[in-house]
Parts: sequence; C-alpha cells; structure tokens
Amino acid sequence: MSDPINRAQLLRGDLHGKHASIRPPWAKAEAVFLEQCTRCDDCVRGCQKRIIQRGNGGYPQVDFTRGYCTFCGDCVKACGSGALAFFSDLEQPPWSLSVEFGDDCLAMNGVVCRSCSERCEESAIRFQLRTGGRAIPIMEPDRCSGCGDCFAVCPTRSIHIRPGRRELAA
Repeated sequence: MSDPINRAQLLRGDLHGKHASIRPPWAKAEAVFLEQCTRCDDCVRGCQKRIIQRGNGGYPQVDFTRGYCTFCGDCVKACGSGALAFFSDLEQPPWSLSVEFGDDCLAMNGVVCRSCSERCEESAIRFQLRTGGRAIPIMEPDRCSGCGDCFAVCPTRSIHIRPGRRELAA
C-alpha cells in the first residue's frame, strides 16, 4: 500500500512523491516539522556548507546541487523552534534518504564513470560488472549516510535523492 499524498504534492502534480523536499538533517517527522518550524532561516544561516536553502512555503530544505552535508550539527544548534533536534538514540542516522540511479547514468550507458563511488567516503556505492564489460552502480543503503556528495559530483545529475520514511514524531 502506498503512502497518501498531501495537498502540496497534488497541486504540484507530484502524485508519487518524487519531488518531496529534503529537510535538514535531524528534522522531526514531516508533520511535526511543519508545525514547529517558524521559517526563521536560522538553520539556513547556520549551515557551514550553505546547502540548506529556503524552499517551498519558506520552509528549509537541502539542495545537494550546492554541495554535501558534513553532519556538523550547526543547523540543529541554530534551530530555536525545536523542529530540528538531535535524536536521543545516538545510533540513529540524522535522516532517512533513498538514493537511486537514473537511466541517464553514464556507467549504465556504457561510459566509464565512477565519480560517485570515488567520492563516497562510506563506500556505499559499488559497481557490478555485467556482460559486455559494462559496470552498473549499486547502492548499499545500509552504508549510505545521505551526505549527498555523490549527487554533487555526478556529471549528469542522474543520482536521485529522496526523503525516506521516518516514523519519529519527537
């Protein structure tokens, strides 16, 4: 069963949620985040890498075209509303993102390119050799931190990063 879409998705024509905003790391569940965020831009100003930008409705969102996240935590420290907060479980990742490779990936089209895996400090991207000598990228989600460095370096922008599900409300 698929998740219901919200009104903003319907109005944007995004019936499958493929263009949902990526919130800053350590953002609370989306409904709680939207309720608590005051759109003050403190997290935007606090971001060292300047990847947090004002997005739809004035809410902060991450823009990986500007770079990657270092997980420094300055956005959380700057947030006075509580919409961003470190999780009490230190083992929990700062966010839940899914990473997919598009059909326009150079490697998937027979061009030797390994920019994403070379940049990935977590070694979450590996290449699997296929018949004909073509190697295709494979994402290992358990190893991926969601930093976005693979997206920033991809020459064709064929890496798609989307918010995953996070059930935490606190």
